[in-house]
Amino acid sequence: MGSKFIKTSPATNLKVVVVYPGTGYGTQAYVEGRIASNVLPHADSQDVLIVIPERHNTAWTEVIEDIDQYAKNERLNITPGAIIGWSGGAQGVAQAIATGNEFPTILLADPSPVSGAFDDPRVRMWYQPGNWKGKYAHLGPRQAEVATRLGPRATLVQLDHNQILDEVIKTAIQEQKSFPTGLVLLVGVPVVLIAGTLLWRARR
Repeated sequence: MGSKFIKTSPATNLKVVVVYPGTGYGTQAYVEGRIASNVLPHADSQDVLIVIPERHNTAWTEVIEDIDQYAKNERLNITPGAIIGWSGGAQGVAQAIATGNEFPTILLADPSPVSGAFDDPRVRMWYQPGNWKGKYAHLGPRQAEVATRLGPRATLVQLDHNQILDEVIKTAIQEQKSFPTGLVLLVGVPVVLIAGTLLWRARR
């Protein structure tokens, strides 16, 4: 499995939050470190499984397969929560949107203005065009153009590139609610049925 996993609690009924990393320094390991040091100590407690794909553009089907395998190994009951794309991780989100998925929430953290990453009514974006400098300065105005299209679903923030990642992950965690009793009875022990359904729908 190329994905990294972080459980925010010892519970076995968990909401899944996928966080696509960026490019350059914004690797999987970097995102994992920021979650440990900047997010979890300050986020409201929820029963969440955070999944960090290996790369910013890891195929969505590969991510779902990793989640499936991890859930079976750990005997977890899982349900889709949120997908996050940070910076160049917007490419991973674009794949998830194009492939189809059952995640109710899609959040973008200071994303690169990648085609296809914004073409879904579930998408919300937090951004700061001034964070794009040097050879990437041209991406700032393009990001602002995308924000105009999204209207109230785009939020301009006065934070640096990395801080936006932290705050968006906190938002995703805080928005996850406890499992309804009926849902726990539905998923029960055979997690493969739930994860298999996710994979099947992702491959439609």
